[in-house]
Amino acid sequence: MDRFKKMFNAVQGLISEHKVLALHDVSDGGLITSLLEMAFTKKVGLDIMINDLDPKNLNNYFFAEEVGLVLQVDEAHLDEVTSALTSVNSVVNTIGTISSSKDIVISNAEENLYRESITVLEKSWRETSHAIQAMRDNQSIADSELSLLDDNNYSGLYADESFNEGPAKIFSISKTKPKVAVLREQGVNGQMEMAAAFTLAGFEAVDVHMQDLLDNEVNLNDFNGLAACGGFSYGDVLGAGGGWSKTILHNNAVKDQFEEFFNKESTFTLGVCNGCQMVSKLKDIIPGANYWPTFEKNTSDQFEARLAQVKIQKSDSILLSGMEGWSMPIASAHGEGHAQFAEGYLEKLKASNQVALNFVNSSGENTEIYPLNPNGSIEGTSGITAAKGRVTIMMPHPERVFRKLQMSWKPDHWGEYSPWMQIFMNAKKFSEGS
Repeated sequence: MDRFKKMFNAVQGLISEHKVLALHDVSDGGLITSLLEMAFTKKVGLDIMINDLDPKNLNNYFFAEEVGLVLQVDEAHLDEVTSALTSVNSVVNTIGTISSSKDIVISNAEENLYRESITVLEKSWRETSHAIQAMRDNQSIADSELSLLDDNNYSGLYADESFNEGPAKIFSISKTKPKVAVLREQGVNGQMEMAAAFTLAGFEAVDVHMQDLLDNEVNLNDFNGLAACGGFSYGDVLGAGGGWSKTILHNNAVKDQFEEFFNKESTFTLGVCNGCQMVSKLKDIIPGANYWPTFEKNTSDQFEARLAQVKIQKSDSILLSGMEGWSMPIASAHGEGHAQFAEGYLEKLKASNQVALNFVNSSGENTEIYPLNPNGSIEGTSGITAAKGRVTIMMPHPERVFRKLQMSWKPDHWGEYSPWMQIFMNAKKFSEGS
């Protein structure tokens, strides 16, 4: 245990010094499984050398489920990393290198002992999961995810934007702050992240529960903006956002407040995930929302949570102003995000610049392919706008990824904030100019 503790601390030190590029523990399946899983994530080949190993001991070497770590390091840091680990009595072996062949090759000085494509190996690795998914969800969804392995054009997540987070833009100092109502209902859980993002952008974020409006303790007229948060209002038992929207529509005083707020040209509204579903059901009191969709169960019939690639379209949305053409990953987590349109409605929305956001593939093209499109919406539609761009709703969660460290993948050129912070900066700019 003492040796393991020292090894752990040594590795943490190397990570903090940026000497470790990737890391995987040796656990179920042994060393070979750890190596394969690392290769699968980036779709790269490996040249594994076993010069000092008796071929008769291959099984013991590759499949032993012993305590250990696999580190990927730059060759320039190899000696330093090796020295740091041996100094704490860890046994260090150089296993091999990444190759451009996209094959797993195991060899010694005399010959190649094993060679296979990582695509073939990953399909085998996924065989059980694919079978379960086909029975639990549906065959087409399971096959779609598996077939992505054969798509040579798919290169994964990427970032294409021109975000400038300049501190002066985010932490603007003013005597008065615009106020945003961070709206929630029973079962909503995204209010803290939403409030944090708006606060950093220079707002006074106010926690507003629906009961506050019903009791007439809070009035929307006192706010510059409204943010309806994500979660599971009323457990989605009346359909996602259904109970929440009915609380508004069936209380005349509250309904009138919302309708007045939506029509007021100095205000903005952001609805995210459950808030998106809820606000979409208020379309009859939102100007220009006649052709909005409903949001139904995902094609997979499952709750889908993942980092998904989206592209921002040219739209009237004031919250996405200046972000046209940007494409970045974003947190997506919902069970009912499939946008369903009445016949001809999507075309009308596109013609009036009301489609704001789409799930896209790694070439930046709108996609309906699962899991790149996690809910099955036509053309990957995941965000729309109305009221001359003052009301914007989207299924993905920008408030969950406004800081770089919140992302499980991000490009090297980002600073402390991700480009999704621009939404909240745009809201501040709009409020100050209204």
